[in-house]
Amino acid sequence: MWPLVRCSTEEVAGSRPGLAFTVFGVVRAWRDGTELDVGSPQQRLTLAVLLQAEGRMVQIPEIIRAIWGEDAPPAARGTVRTYVYRLRKLLDEGAEPDEAVLRSDGVGYRLVLTEEQLDLSRFLGSVRSAESAVAAGERRQAVAMLRAAVEELREEPLLGIPGEWAETERRRLGRLAVRTVELLAEQQLGLDGRIDVLDLLTAVAEAEPLRERVHELMMLALCREGRPAEALAVYEKVRAALREELGVDPGLALRELHARVLREDPALSSPAAVAHDHPAPSARPAPMPAALTVFAGREAELAELNAVLADPAAVRTVVVHGTAGVGKTTFVVQWADRVASLFPDGQFYVNLRGFESQGAAREPDEVLRELLDALGVPAAHRPSDLDGLSRLYRGALTDRRLLLVLDNARDSQQVLPLLAEAPGCVVVITSRRELTALVASTGAHSVKLGLLDTDEAVALMALRLGDRRVRDELPAVRAIATACAHLPLALAVASARIASNPDLRLSHIALQLTREDEPGLDFLCTDDPRSDVRSVLSWSYRALSPQAARMFTLLALLPLSRTTTATAASLAALPLARTGAVLRELSTLCLVNEGQACQYTWHDLLREYAAELLADTVDAGEQQAARRRLVDHYLLLARNASLRLKPTDDLPDLPSIAPGVTEQPVDDLRSALATFTTEHGTLLALVDSAAGRGTESRSWQLAWYLRLYLDSAFLWEDMAAINQVALRRAEAAGDLQGVGYTHRSLARAAAMLDDADGAAAHLDAAVEAFRAAGARRAEGYAHAQAANWLIYTGRVEAGLERAELARALFQETNSREQEEVLREVTAFAHIKAGRYRDVVATLRGSLAPDYDSGSMIDLLRKIEHLSAAYEELGEYRKSAELHELSLKVILEITGSEWARFPYGFEERFTGVSFLLARTLYLAGDDARAMAVQREALKRLHELFVKHHRPVASQHPDRARVGEALANLDVLAGSEPDHAWFAASVEVVEDLAALMAPTGTFHYLVELRKGNQLPLAKARAARCSTGA
Repeated sequence: MWPLVRCSTEEVAGSRPGLAFTVFGVVRAWRDGTELDVGSPQQRLTLAVLLQAEGRMVQIPEIIRAIWGEDAPPAARGTVRTYVYRLRKLLDEGAEPDEAVLRSDGVGYRLVLTEEQLDLSRFLGSVRSAESAVAAGERRQAVAMLRAAVEELREEPLLGIPGEWAETERRRLGRLAVRTVELLAEQQLGLDGRIDVLDLLTAVAEAEPLRERVHELMMLALCREGRPAEALAVYEKVRAALREELGVDPGLALRELHARVLREDPALSSPAAVAHDHPAPSARPAPMPAALTVFAGREAELAELNAVLADPAAVRTVVVHGTAGVGKTTFVVQWADRVASLFPDGQFYVNLRGFESQGAAREPDEVLRELLDALGVPAAHRPSDLDGLSRLYRGALTDRRLLLVLDNARDSQQVLPLLAEAPGCVVVITSRRELTALVASTGAHSVKLGLLDTDEAVALMALRLGDRRVRDELPAVRAIATACAHLPLALAVASARIASNPDLRLSHIALQLTREDEPGLDFLCTDDPRSDVRSVLSWSYRALSPQAARMFTLLALLPLSRTTTATAASLAALPLARTGAVLRELSTLCLVNEGQACQYTWHDLLREYAAELLADTVDAGEQQAARRRLVDHYLLLARNASLRLKPTDDLPDLPSIAPGVTEQPVDDLRSALATFTTEHGTLLALVDSAAGRGTESRSWQLAWYLRLYLDSAFLWEDMAAINQVALRRAEAAGDLQGVGYTHRSLARAAAMLDDADGAAAHLDAAVEAFRAAGARRAEGYAHAQAANWLIYTGRVEAGLERAELARALFQETNSREQEEVLREVTAFAHIKAGRYRDVVATLRGSLAPDYDSGSMIDLLRKIEHLSAAYEELGEYRKSAELHELSLKVILEITGSEWARFPYGFEERFTGVSFLLARTLYLAGDDARAMAVQREALKRLHELFVKHHRPVASQHPDRARVGEALANLDVLAGSEPDHAWFAASVEVVEDLAALMAPTGTFHYLVELRKGNQLPLAKARAARCSTGA
C-alpha cells in the first residue's frame, strides 16, 4: 500500500522552519531544514514512542515495554532516562524550561509540539477536521481535509524499527490510513465532478485484497467514470479471493452492487450519498456503579454520612475528599448501596472528570442538560444560560427524593450549579480538593478519607486474597500494606497481582516491595490509567501551579515524609508566607496532610513519585543547591535547639549558610525538646547525607548538636553510629576540629554503653585533635569531659589534674559556662571522695543562675549532686526538698506530656520520685514517704509496660522479671506500712538488678546503689522503737 503519494519526506519536513518530525517512513527530526542525528536505534525508538503519543504523557514503563517487551534489563529505567536526557539536549538546546519541547510532567515524558511540526499530527488533525465537516454536512470541506491527510501518507510508518510495539503501531496506522482513503472516496462520490481516488483505492485494494468496502468503493468510482466492465472485473477478483482464502462469498452490499452494475442501474452514474454517519458519543448520567463486596473499614466515615441523613436540619450536601487512590468513589458507592431504599426516585452518578488523564473536566451546563434529560424535562424552551439551566434543574427536583453522586470534581465552581435545594435530595461530591469555597458558602458537610490503618489494610487484603493466605503470612501482609502506604488503590492493585499467582509466597512479594532498587510504583503499574497508581497520582500533580509543583518535587529531598513550613521555605528558597500558601495548595489537593504547628506529612508512595519527578524535572545543580539549603536549615535548627537545652560556648563556629535559608526559631527548652523529638530521625539521616564538596563540616556539626538530645533520650547507639559516620567524613576532609568533636561524642556513647577503654581512647584522641588544630577552648572542654570520666571511674585526683588543664586553657575566654563546667567537675570529685561539706560549699548559690539562664540540664545535675551530699550528711529534709525541686523542674519542662519528650525525662522523674520517698522515709516523714513510693511504683509499672516489655520478653530470666513485675503491681495496689515500704524497695531493687544487663533503667540502677545501707539503718531504728 505504501507509499500512497509520491513526495519525499525531505521535500516536506526539510523545508519547514524550526523543529520538524516524521513517523511516516524513518523516524527523523530536522531543525530549520537540517536533519538531526537522533542517536542509536533504541534512542530513535524512544523518540518514536513520544511522537506517537501526540503530546500525551508517556510513562517510563511504557517506553521500557516498547523497547524491550517483557525482557527488560534491571537498569532499563536508568537507560530510558539517559535516552531522554540525550534527546532533550538535542531538541531543547538553549531553551528555557517553559519553552522546552521535551518535558517531564510527573508520570513520564511528553513532547510539546504544534500540529505543523509532526506529520502524524497533521494527518490526524486533518482527519478529525474532516470528520467534523462530515457531521456538519460540509462534504467539499471534508474532501479537502481528507486530501490533506492523505498527502502525509508518504511511506510506511516507523520504517526500520523492529519489535512488537512498532509492528502494532504500524498495523494501527495502516488501518487508519485505509479508513481515511475510504472516507475520502465516500465523500468524493457524493459530489459532482471527476473522481480521482481510483489510484488510492487500487493501492489499498492490493494491500487489503479481502476488504470488501474498498472494493465496493472502487466499483462505484469505476461506474462513475463510465467503466462498468472494469467494475465487474473488480467484483470477480474480490469474489475469487474471498472464496480461495476464506471459503465465503462477498457480503450483501457487494452482491447488491454487482447486481446493479449488471442491470446497468443509471443511478450509478450520478453522485451518491455513501458516507457513513459518525454520531457523537452520548454522556448521560449513569446508574450508580455496583458496590464492591471487598470493602473494609471506614465505619466512622460511613457513620458521618448516615448522621447527615438522620439530621433534618443538616445541609444535604457532603464533600468527600482525600488523596488520589484513597478510595473516595468506592466509599461513596458503598454508602449509596446501603441507603438506596431511602431514595425512591433513584440515584444518579456523574463522573465530572476533574482529574483524569484524557479529556477536559466536564462543564456544568453540559452536565445540567444531561441531568434534565434524565429527569424527563423536555428540551424545548430550555434556557441557554447556566443560571437558567440551574434554576430549571432545581425546580425539577422539587418533591423528589433522590441521591446524586458527583464524582471526581475539579473545583467548587464546577459543582456549585449542580447542587440540589430540595430537602429530599442529597448530593455527595468526591474530589481530591477540599472544596473549601463550596463548604464555606453552602455549609456542606466535609468528610476526609485518610489512609487505612494496619488492621483495615490487612482486612482488605484478606477479603481479596482469602483469610487463610493472609493469616499464614501475616507479617508479610503487614509489610506489603506498609509498602503500599495503606493506600486502598495500591492495596487493591497489589492484591490483584498476588491473587493471579497463588503459588507465590507473600514474603517474597514483601521483600520485593521493600527493596530500594524495586520501586513500589513499578509493582503497582497497570495497563489502565484509572488503576495505575503512578498515573492517578500524576493527575493531581498536573493540577498544581508551577510553584507548588516545584515544591512537591523538592520534598523528595527530605529524608522522611514530613516537613514544616520553615523547612519547606528553606528547601525551595521561598519567603515564609509564600511557602505557607504553596503548602496549602498541596494540602488542598491532598498531596500533603496538614497537621498542628505548621507540620505537613505525606505517604511513602507520594514520596516515591516525587522522587521520580525530581530525577526527571530538576537538574543536578538545582537539586544540589536545594540539598545544601536543607542541610543548612537543619544545622541552624539543631544548633538553636541545642543551645536551648544547654546554653554554652562549647560548640564550633557556624559555616557559611546558603542564601535562601529560613531560620526556624526555637523559643525555649520545651520547644527545643519537642523539636528534637519530632526531627531527630531527619537529623540522623542528614548526618549521613550532609557530605559534599566543601560541606563535610555540616555532617559532624549536626552530630554534635544532636548529642544532648540523644543523651537525654538514652539513644547512645544512635549517638555512636552517626558520630562514626561524621568522624570518617571529618578525617577524609582533614578537619581536625571535626575529628575532635566527634571523638568527644563517641566517648560519651562508649561510656554509657559500658566501653570504658573506648571512652578513654576517644577522649585522648579528641584532646590531640583539638591541640593539633590550635582550638584551645575546644581542647579545654575535652579535658573537662575527660576529668568527669576519670572521676566517675574512681580516679579522682587524676580527674582534678585534667580539670586544672582545662582551667589553664579557659583563661583566654573565661566565660560563665566554662566556670560552671569546672564547678560541676569539682563538686563531682568531692562526691566521689566523700567530701560532702565541700560539695555543698562548691554548689551553694549556683542553682538560681542556672534556672534563670535556662540551663535546666545543668541544674538537674547539680541538684542531684547536692541532694546526694545532704543525704550522706544525714540532712534528709534538705535532700528531700532538693528532690522535690528536681521533680518540679522536670514537670516544668515536660508538663507530664512524656510522649513529646526524650524518654530519659520520664525515667528520671520516676527515679527521683523513689529518691524523694527514700529521703522522706529517712527523715521520719513516713506518711508522705509511703504515698510518694506508692505513686512511684505505679509510674514504674507504666514505664515498664510502655517502654521495656519487648526487652523483658527476650530476657534470659523472663520468669523472674515477670515475677518482679507482678509483685510491683500487687504492691502498688496494697495498703502501705513499714513492711510494705521495705518490700517495695526490694522489688524495685530486684527489677533494677535484672534489667541492668539490658542497658535499661539507668536511674533505677543508680538508685539501687544508695538504697541498702541507709534503709537498713532506718528499718533497724523503727524496730528498736517499736514503730
